[in-house]
Amino acid sequence: MGKVGIIKLTQRMLTKSIIDANKSVVAFANENLPVDYGHIENGKKARFFAVFDDGSASELRLYRRPRGDELLSIKGLSKKAKAGDIVKLTRYSGEDPKVRVKITVEEEVNEKEN
Repeated sequence: MGKVGIIKLTQRMLTKSIIDANKSVVAFANENLPVDYGHIENGKKARFFAVFDDGSASELRLYRRPRGDELLSIKGLSKKAKAGDIVKLTRYSGEDPKVRVKITVEEEVNEKEN
């Protein structure tokens, strides 16, 4: 299936629309996207078409701050998720590099673990 980017959302991520790229997101980008963080210059960004589980369109933006921090944002995420939810980024099936954005509510994750 390939690498999956996993992010546990905080209120700050949703309010500021800025998410630090953790190791799983960097690995996902490296394996699944034509442009990964290694190809993005400081202060630049790359955009990819994304789709939420409900079929609505979005956009995944990978970018680097001028000092080199690796970040991402997902258009419309704050309208679909809340703090504590888990976001999973996977490669959408097909030839075009699309990203599937799956949001799992924290309670659902806890129920599956018990």
